[in-house]
Amino acid sequence: MKENMPLVSVWIPTCNRLELLKRAVESVKKQTYPNIEIFIVDNGSTDGTKEYLENLKRSCNNISYHCFEKNEGACKARNYAIEHTTGLYATGLDDDDEFLPERIEELVLAFDEKYAFVCSGYIWDYGKVKKSLLNTPLVINLDKQLNFNQASNQVLTYRQRLIDAGLFDISIVSSQDWELWTRMIIKYGSAKRIKKASYIVHTAHDKPRITDSLNNRLVGFEQFSLRYGHLMSKGNKKCYDFLVYYNQGNKITLPIVIKFFTFAIANKLLRAWLSSLFPQLAKIRLELFKRSGSE
Repeated sequence: MKENMPLVSVWIPTCNRLELLKRAVESVKKQTYPNIEIFIVDNGSTDGTKEYLENLKRSCNNISYHCFEKNEGACKARNYAIEHTTGLYATGLDDDDEFLPERIEELVLAFDEKYAFVCSGYIWDYGKVKKSLLNTPLVINLDKQLNFNQASNQVLTYRQRLIDAGLFDISIVSSQDWELWTRMIIKYGSAKRIKKASYIVHTAHDKPRITDSLNNRLVGFEQFSLRYGHLMSKGNKKCYDFLVYYNQGNKITLPIVIKFFTFAIANKLLRAWLSSLFPQLAKIRLELFKRSGSE
């Protein structure tokens, strides 16, 4: 059975988040898809990650790793893993997130080489509350992708396609996934998103996410615009301008909603407006979402 299934390579970058990494690795080991290799790249951790990886490799013959002496950044780590794996397909996992057990099997079954890649919705885990996002099937053409990152942070595709597209751009300081998926859609055509959310984004832990800096986020948006702004329609520009305006921390008023309104981001605009109208309620709601279910 295993021999008849194409090998899928899973890359995991990590840095000083050992306990979270263990959860991520276990979620890949529990996949229903039988033919997987895992490649972990450690960005100079000092919390016992290297020793864990040494033991892991001894006990699992489908796991490899590489340790950088210092933090080289998540994109360089991802690229190293992609270039040093051997799978026909490749997909990624951040060390603080996890896969649902059927994720790789479902993505491989849904993959069609006429699409640049296949992706899925995801589950945003606040702590007590989990919300499924982007959980609708969609053919993601360039116009839709330029509105915002319709593919979320991970996709599955031919590993060689990632290499031929140029891999993650280490000069981009944030939204590197949005940039690479956009580049792949330009090169290979539309992508495919399936309905079921099978990737969990954990936010309740006390460790920073890979791209938590607001300044980096805004710089990344600017880099994206400089690269792809000439391809944006008026509707795309509205989506982009709202994204920047909102992430600058500006208050969302009704005139702002009208200014940026386009159906592609209607729900985002409405939620942002309501949060600005009732900031205390929004804060209380978020805190309730974050509280541990065991409380």
